[in-house]
Amino acid sequence: MTTETPRTPRRWRRGLVLACCALLVVAGVTVAANTNVFGPRELCGGWLSSEDAQEGLGGSGRVTSRFDSTNACVLERTSWLPGGKDVRVRLRATAVEAGHPFVDSLWTISGEQNIVTGLFPGAFDAHGTGWVSLPAPCAMVGEGAVKGDRTVLRVGVEQGDVDPAKLSRTAERAARAIATSHQCLSASSQTDSTRSGTGGFRYLSASRVSRSDPAKVCGLPGFALAATAPAGTPVQEQTSGSFGDAWFCDLSLEHPVTGLPRDDEHGPFARLAIIRNPELFSGAEKHGFERVVCGGKETYFAMDNLFTEENTEGPVDEAAMDFFRKSSVLDRFPEAARTALGCD
Repeated sequence: MTTETPRTPRRWRRGLVLACCALLVVAGVTVAANTNVFGPRELCGGWLSSEDAQEGLGGSGRVTSRFDSTNACVLERTSWLPGGKDVRVRLRATAVEAGHPFVDSLWTISGEQNIVTGLFPGAFDAHGTGWVSLPAPCAMVGEGAVKGDRTVLRVGVEQGDVDPAKLSRTAERAARAIATSHQCLSASSQTDSTRSGTGGFRYLSASRVSRSDPAKVCGLPGFALAATAPAGTPVQEQTSGSFGDAWFCDLSLEHPVTGLPRDDEHGPFARLAIIRNPELFSGAEKHGFERVVCGGKETYFAMDNLFTEENTEGPVDEAAMDFFRKSSVLDRFPEAARTALGCD
């Protein structure tokens, strides 16, 4: 007695084939729409690989780029996956004056920013907006009216959330690619930066705003203020960076009404910096900051008093200005820094 194997109906087989084809099509569309597997390998005209851009924008999705009317490269990450959020970031190489980033009362690098060290130094806020600076020989690369001083790659987060540390790394790689393509990243500059200890990329997060220790302000040994803060307005500090490359401290007074660390009207009354990265020297020289040699390394002590007679508004600003004068910051900060760094 024999058994006969039942035959699979043709209609069922045809349905199975069609279903498999449909799955393949859906999978292909999903991959194409949410990754760069079938997309361009280079973005922003060669500034970035798709992998570097994906890392900087984070998440999953397809990353594309385009140049707009301002010659900025717009990076966009889009996703069809559930829960995916679009991200848009703008990169633009811009010419700046030699005083950058230490414009009076408008420093764009200080204790409240996350600091990027090395040959392409920069600063980023908690949302990822910021800049990195190109080496001095790249002065003519940036767009803008100012020529011959400096070029920075500005980074603006226009949509979505990003990790500022990862985006800063992507920006540094884009700046390096721009410098290489314009042949302004010389071997000697890389050698000099490595010899001086500034060649490697590091991302240093800003500290939280905290009340100052009167005996060791800003965590700088020996730095103490000569005056006591006004009643009800303790001194606060926020620091970032490193003593080996560039270090920053913002001093402020706690708002007596809201008790908030800072608000839009009452920010720091002084910014302090120790600059040892040669890529930031041009700005320090432009403003005439004190130059010293510490441990054989050229160093600048930078200070910015944010409150003067002209820009005080109300009792909080007046109290900050008065405290700044009485606390002898201009004398005590450089003195403590010289001792701490073993300056000549």
